[in-house]
Amino acid sequence: MSDERRSISLSGAGKLSGGDYARVSIAGAGKVDGDLKADEIRISGAGKFSGKTEAVQISVSGSGVFDGPVTADEMAVSGAGRIEGDAKVKEMKCSGSFRVSGNLSSEYVKLSGQREIGGESIHVERGGLREKGIFLDGLVRMFWRGAAAELTTTSIEGDEIALEDTTADVVRGKRVVIGPGCHIKNIEYTETLEVHENAEVGKRTKV
Repeated sequence: MSDERRSISLSGAGKLSGGDYARVSIAGAGKVDGDLKADEIRISGAGKFSGKTEAVQISVSGSGVFDGPVTADEMAVSGAGRIEGDAKVKEMKCSGSFRVSGNLSSEYVKLSGQREIGGESIHVERGGLREKGIFLDGLVRMFWRGAAAELTTTSIEGDEIALEDTTADVVRGKRVVIGPGCHIKNIEYTETLEVHENAEVGKRTKV
């Protein structure tokens, strides 16, 4: 049918104009110029997107660089992903390297592998009656509302740290508050430490 959207695959070095596609696959070195809308975007090579990107599902197992805002129902990064703008992703999973220069708004976020979180003020809270989220020095924001939220990462480091529903190997900070639902193996703090009774904490060291 003439109104069916195309699917396109770039396996070498190529360039794609923005538009509305069913599926976009990049296995080589591909560049997308302009705004892109697709049901599915798969990157196993190196992909660069210059405009606004909107998709139902985005999978990055290679390298994906988005120079504009990203909107998606699901985004999974097992390689290296970078968004130079805001991201609205309902379900975000990352086991590789992931960076957002703007705000990240999500209902479910799971970061694992070698992901490290750093910032002057870091707050991870579960959604409730008021808007809550994670704020990383004003650069990254994650909002959770309603359903179960989870943050899993290797290390968290900052001056002011307040966590809920977080699993981490190491937390380092000046003033640290560990709330309910946290599982922290090692905490290093320089000034104060508060630990909720419903949190699991291993070693605590004042340095």
